[in-house]
Amino acid sequence: MMNAPLDYDVIIIGAGHNGLAAAATLAKRGLRTINLEKNAYVGGMAGSREILKGCRNDVGATMLFPLAKEIIDELEFEKYGTEFIDLPIMANNLNEPGTPPLLLYPNPLKMTWHMLRSFGPSAMLGFIRLMMFIKYPADIMDRFTARSTPRDLEDIMAEAPNDKAREQLRLAFEGSAMELIDRFFPNKERHRGLRAMLCFAAIQSTYKGPFSPGSAMCLVYTLAMNDDGGLMRRVKGGMGSLSEALVRSIEAHGAEVQLKAGVKRILVEGGRATGVELKNGEKLTAKAVLSNLDKHATFFGLLDEQEIDDAFAEKIRKVENRGAYIHMTFKLKELPAFGHSWAPLNKDPHAAFCMAFVPDPEQMQADFEACVQGQLPKRPPVALQIATLVDPSLAPPGFHCASCYGFYYPCEAPKAERGKLRDEMAERVLDRIEEYMPSFRECIAEKAVFSSDHFATMQGATNGDFTHGLIHPDQMLGNRAMVEGSAHKTPIKGLYLCGAACHPGPGVTFLPGYGCAMEVLRELEG
Repeated sequence: MMNAPLDYDVIIIGAGHNGLAAAATLAKRGLRTINLEKNAYVGGMAGSREILKGCRNDVGATMLFPLAKEIIDELEFEKYGTEFIDLPIMANNLNEPGTPPLLLYPNPLKMTWHMLRSFGPSAMLGFIRLMMFIKYPADIMDRFTARSTPRDLEDIMAEAPNDKAREQLRLAFEGSAMELIDRFFPNKERHRGLRAMLCFAAIQSTYKGPFSPGSAMCLVYTLAMNDDGGLMRRVKGGMGSLSEALVRSIEAHGAEVQLKAGVKRILVEGGRATGVELKNGEKLTAKAVLSNLDKHATFFGLLDEQEIDDAFAEKIRKVENRGAYIHMTFKLKELPAFGHSWAPLNKDPHAAFCMAFVPDPEQMQADFEACVQGQLPKRPPVALQIATLVDPSLAPPGFHCASCYGFYYPCEAPKAERGKLRDEMAERVLDRIEEYMPSFRECIAEKAVFSSDHFATMQGATNGDFTHGLIHPDQMLGNRAMVEGSAHKTPIKGLYLCGAACHPGPGVTFLPGYGCAMEVLRELEG
């Protein structure tokens, strides 16, 4: 008796940006693929949709960091309708009154002059020395290397050419952010704004404070640069436009993206993934199944317990997934202005495009320690973006569209208390914004507040963790892999992970999805 024909070559669970990148790569090479997405929109935590009336709101990621050239060439975003927006000012970091604002300009000469004028030659030299110091560990992390296979940190340390290099790796991967920062910016007064900004960069994808061991790794990861440098951009129409372009590519090559198609379980026969069962009872078969979900959601949510051996299950349980943040999105009836000593910033509207309101390192550490105890931060670090300053299409005429993140939300407080804590946290975030923009509340026409609990429900991310495994030393490099010598294989044959849970990790890079597709192609063709 002949076997029944398979429905697809590859089934991909989830239409986040990495799942779509995998599908676009496979479809271009003639494979029959389908993305199954439980939501009514694509992009996951890099998606865009209407939350506030007439607005197109980003749901998660808001800024595009540099993409690897191989990704740009492969995915052909502009061919399928993506428009990129260059930024006059990439970010504006504000600390305390009396501390100069730290503006990040894409123009190198303008950036150099601003750094020298505001923070002095020692800060400029310190930044150059910091970037030189982290280049070696950043290169080893392979953050922008397409199709790279991760290695264990222990092996990397053992292979360091000498004791000095080994100590360099130890500090970068296991030390605290403040150990690095103190080394290159020791002047607490003159370098105050720089120190605060770098601390903020070190904690956004961790469950750590800037003095916590291991927080340096996230700083290195954030500052790592590819061949295009470190220039950030916006995408016209929001981050979701990237995923929507990939859908057009996928469909142009004859493949499918199916929305409102939640997967109930992964089908396994004889130790091999053979397809999926949808929540409506329909079963689909394929040569390979790719999951765009994180490890907990995949192995504990979509597989029967007997399909996973005890040792592997214990390894997955140790993965830390926490989302210590709230996300707020706003429809503004007018543009808020900087006040007090920050009023000179109103001369350039682009200074209000992307802002970070960051307290001193000691305050961030205290707020992290309060968060661990289930308490609200006193002065939460806040990232605020008014995206319509560079893309007016996101809001109706006369309105602005804004979004912000506030960090150190006590995400592990008892669940019954977290709704109240979320609302109180939102008020503290607004208080922080109004330290710099006193009229901000008056400008709000509508707002929505989400905690990491909402992202867990909306996106299927364990505990709302947008990193799919925090940037901690024991969760990166080889520890992100599940099978030795592979970035994407799992112990179940035919089942792969293609999302940020894989090497090289989180961020809108498309590298995990693309890398997984190329690995699956080798397996299927071999």
